[in-house]
Amino acid sequence: MNQKPQQSSVKPYLEWKEGLPTGPQFGILSKLNGTWVNWKGGPTGLHTTPMPSPGTSSETVFGVFHFKSQEYREQLKFTQVNAPVRNRAGSNEQFNGPVKYETAIIDNDNSLQHFENGMYLWLGDNQMPWDPNSPTQNPANQFSRRSDEESVKTDGAEPVLGPGELGPQFIPPHTISRSGVIPHGTTIHLTGNVTESVSPKPNQPEEVPAPVIAQLWEPTYLAVSPTMGINLQEPDPDLIPGSRAKPDWTKLSREDQQPGGVNSGRAYFEKIFNYDQFGAKFPYTVQPNLKLSDANEGLRFKKYDLIELDSRHDTGVQGATVNNVMIERYCRVVRMRFRMWLEEIYDEESGKVIDQLQYEQIVDFEFMFGSDGGTTQWPHIQVNTLRREKDIPLDKRLPPILLPTEAGDEAEHAEKAAFAQEAVSGLRPIVCPMHHTRA
Repeated sequence: MNQKPQQSSVKPYLEWKEGLPTGPQFGILSKLNGTWVNWKGGPTGLHTTPMPSPGTSSETVFGVFHFKSQEYREQLKFTQVNAPVRNRAGSNEQFNGPVKYETAIIDNDNSLQHFENGMYLWLGDNQMPWDPNSPTQNPANQFSRRSDEESVKTDGAEPVLGPGELGPQFIPPHTISRSGVIPHGTTIHLTGNVTESVSPKPNQPEEVPAPVIAQLWEPTYLAVSPTMGINLQEPDPDLIPGSRAKPDWTKLSREDQQPGGVNSGRAYFEKIFNYDQFGAKFPYTVQPNLKLSDANEGLRFKKYDLIELDSRHDTGVQGATVNNVMIERYCRVVRMRFRMWLEEIYDEESGKVIDQLQYEQIVDFEFMFGSDGGTTQWPHIQVNTLRREKDIPLDKRLPPILLPTEAGDEAEHAEKAAFAQEAVSGLRPIVCPMHHTRA
């Protein structure tokens, strides 16, 4: 038996000194900077949104809901802030790499459907022992800091703490966080990591398979949740295994659904299968991320990275979804999951390698209660495929989107930037108001 004490793999980080770090560290987030958009002839975004039906409340009829789905286009802008943001934690010093984002989403009629802003933060690589040669740890963004004579005296540390002491080093469980403000009345905070990075192997062709978005009818990614009573198992499943064909039961009226007629699970969610408005229909209203898979058909990929973020984790520090009074009372947002693929693809038209961004976000709503006292979860899903605006030929660009803001310094700056772009692209920016129709 070895009697020698084992050395800990949790080594102190580089000692912090005045003037460190020499610059911000952004990790994978360095690939985001710029403006990402849809383009003429390209794939569109799509959302599925369940809502409480008029006249209902959390105390009334279970299962009455309004469903809406739309194609959309988006203008998603990331701005890298080249100044590390310091978090002081005693023995640990963390310097976040901030990337601001703002998005605007309009429908096929150029009506504003959604806008949002927030921030992605690079929190630091969670590798240990500390590796000063790691590209995601150099320049360093996490440091150790010992007490010294001045801090002990200034902060009244005696007699508990003396000079030269250092507590445990913090190992971040996540490398990335995203915080956002949604104007409906929800603030989100998600954390996670890069979970997949695929690039060509040495001495192999400079090409990799397209990312696997999801399997057909994979329950995790459907716009109908198991709490609605959907059946994906034999016998008589609600979806046809291995086929995108619409099941025959969707042709029946709610009263003729089995088992149970209007009280059956199929009657509950058949409207999602039969929806056909605003460019949205089956199978995308049931599994929206099929649009991402379809957009990748025929493309050649050089490499890609997958980022996965969540507001809820099995253990440890959690993220959050915080709602204002109206949302919390009538349509609680309880969880948000987010996947983003940062891809490099071969563009046949230009002969260049260009960037593509795909994302899927699933927001779980809860409204009204089950007859057994359970809670129904209603997935609100958004998916889109975007490319950098600068990589899109001028004849395929769409007009920039402007929010209908009042005059002011920020609005004037946005307008000047948009019209400066018009001088280059010839596309006049459009101001998109919100139109809240019944549907």
